[in-house]
Amino acid sequence: MKVIYAAATDPGRIRAQNQDRLYADGSIFVVADGMGGHAGGNVAAEVAVSETVAALKAGHEPEEAIQTANRSILERAAIDVALEGMGTTLTMALMDIDDARVDIFNVGDSRAYLLRSGELVQLTNDHTYVQELVDAGSITHEQATTHRARHVLTRVVGVALDVEPDHFRVPLQSGDVLLLCSDGLINEVTNAEIAQVLGSRLPQDAVDALVRMANDHGGSDNITVVVARLADANREPVMLAEEGQRLLEAPKVVPKTERSLKTNRLPLPLPTNMTERSAISRPLIRAALFALLLVCFAGVVVLAIDIYVQHSYFVATFGDRVAIYQGRPGGVLWFNPHVVDLTNIRLGQLAEGVRSQIEHGITEGSLTQAKQFVHNATEQFRSVTFAFGDIG
Repeated sequence: MKVIYAAATDPGRIRAQNQDRLYADGSIFVVADGMGGHAGGNVAAEVAVSETVAALKAGHEPEEAIQTANRSILERAAIDVALEGMGTTLTMALMDIDDARVDIFNVGDSRAYLLRSGELVQLTNDHTYVQELVDAGSITHEQATTHRARHVLTRVVGVALDVEPDHFRVPLQSGDVLLLCSDGLINEVTNAEIAQVLGSRLPQDAVDALVRMANDHGGSDNITVVVARLADANREPVMLAEEGQRLLEAPKVVPKTERSLKTNRLPLPLPTNMTERSAISRPLIRAALFALLLVCFAGVVVLAIDIYVQHSYFVATFGDRVAIYQGRPGGVLWFNPHVVDLTNIRLGQLAEGVRSQIEHGITEGSLTQAKQFVHNATEQFRSVTFAFGDIG
């Protein structure tokens, strides 16, 4: 067998920066989705990919390579306060063609899928708070897609001193298609759509199509896609290309109701007045220019709000635990706050006055200041408890 692969990463339509990183060389495939502010996410993902690949090529075991990347991210954050709290997901596939297998390692919620005989199977498990609720039977998969904590990760590279990746070994056969992707794809494109694209296109066309579909569906996050297809080594590349073209040209089965809507919408041949483009009048041009100016002004306002929100943090509750949120309490327009640090501190561990403040939300100027507030509140309660203990 031989591997035909392609990869691409795209910022999407909403994010100002692309904090995803990837690597693909035919045997090593890596996807990382960084987080931790404008600078931190970029650095965490870049370090994770580069350090992991370098360690693998130096002969280290995969788990050790990921630990090396984990330590490197922690060290970078320790010497640069602007990078404090950064982290990244990491999903890696190590393909062994001689043994016809692939080893998958993952931390976080970037995913790996396998398409075989038209069936798409998710190989990895998401390391998220919501996934834990699903596994425990507390919520359904449908509820998980809209849960307010769906972006809270429980395992990340670069945050704790040690990280434990999941490891899955999967046997391979000719015709299998492997997909690695960040959540910017899976949040916008359904499994059925992904399976249809992977099963009908060669890797480069599949990558281009999936990125385009994710953007067409909203592009709310960075999009990274890696596709690797196993083919018979004895077949010529031209034959593979012809097969891919044949699949692309294969007629799509359309339900009767959908077929009737598509074929009856317009008469054929089209009337002349529908194919001619009328001249654009000057008032219409002026209206278009005015609309364009309004869009530009709105874009500047939205960008300013985004920058303001991205640099705002507050301490509040998450259930009975203390959490640090990025954003403003209650949100600004459609920029809703999200948890960036879910601490292990319970409200019952804090003094009553501080507890009341946190329940209403304490705004801080930076992530560092928010963490310091939580630390001070905890130490204050410990000091009071110790003092009363001495009196008793």
